[in-house]
Amino acid sequence: MASNKLIALPLTSLLVVCALLSAAQAASVEALYSEINKLPAAQRQKRLEEGARKEGAFKFYGVSNAALLSAYIDGFMKRYPFIKAEFWRGSGNKLVFRTLTEHRAGQLYTDGVLVGTENVLTLKRAGIWARYQSPESVNFGKDFTDKDGYWHADSWGVATLAYNTKLVRREEAPKGYDDLFDAKWKGNLSIDMEPERALMGWITAWGEQKTRAFVDRLIKHGAVVRRGHTLQAQLLCAGEFKIAVEIYPDAIMRMKQAGCPAAIVFPNPTPGHISGAIGIYSNTPRPHAATLFVDFMKSADGAKILASTGRLSGRKGVKSLYEELANLEERGVPLVIVGPDQSEHVSKPMERIMKDILVP
Repeated sequence: MASNKLIALPLTSLLVVCALLSAAQAASVEALYSEINKLPAAQRQKRLEEGARKEGAFKFYGVSNAALLSAYIDGFMKRYPFIKAEFWRGSGNKLVFRTLTEHRAGQLYTDGVLVGTENVLTLKRAGIWARYQSPESVNFGKDFTDKDGYWHADSWGVATLAYNTKLVRREEAPKGYDDLFDAKWKGNLSIDMEPERALMGWITAWGEQKTRAFVDRLIKHGAVVRRGHTLQAQLLCAGEFKIAVEIYPDAIMRMKQAGCPAAIVFPNPTPGHISGAIGIYSNTPRPHAATLFVDFMKSADGAKILASTGRLSGRKGVKSLYEELANLEERGVPLVIVGPDQSEHVSKPMERIMKDILVP
């Protein structure tokens, strides 16, 4: 037993030393950002570019669509050709697990991490992100930036109903959730195995008990559970079922351009959430390049890249590519938008509902 204690002591000491070094690095990064942000705009930009030239590279982890992340990277390198940028894409839970594991082992070799709404507070509390105030944040609503500067969101998304127009006439299409339980739709509905965006909105609007009862009723009404919203959209287009209970409408709009016979319906409530939250790694070895990338994502050029994919940019004045998704608030669509801080209150009931009803 004595020998075990002798071995454990240096290991414990090593962990403490690593934690102290990590905290010191984060403080150094934040001090740099505080200093740079005091400079006039032109001088600030020059300082960042000079530092990024020396760093020469940038890497980040992200959960967004790979095509969008690639477009961001291409646009960023076009603006700053002296920076070689790359990303690794992972699913939400997989990416978060990898990030936390590598961070704790001192082996997280990245400059930024981009996650979905439901995982923002997990990374913030783990000390993954450094505080940084981007000058581009003034062009977004307050819900798109952490008040302390730990994360910076680029977009927001909604979940709507959708139906196959070859199988469902417009006049008989469901207008809201109650219409889904008409006998003619029994066995002709679909829902994703992990409908996080919808569940967060439903729980916020209805509470856990009513949401649980609603999802349970859908399954008893013959709703087919599928994994992946893209697959769900493809199957709806192919006529495998008539109605999708919660679908990402930008995906449907893109597929309509290729001939998909589908239409969307905005029910009450229409769930949505703030998304694309990126933060600079607290131990980044390339703080100048990381800052330039966050600023680029939030810039007018970055917003145009995002909007060109059909997604909803959080930047003021940027219109959706698709008319059906433009000016939703002004049109009176009953949106329930969940931000990272709110997501914490609904994450546990959301996980319980998925585990108990949807995940086999």
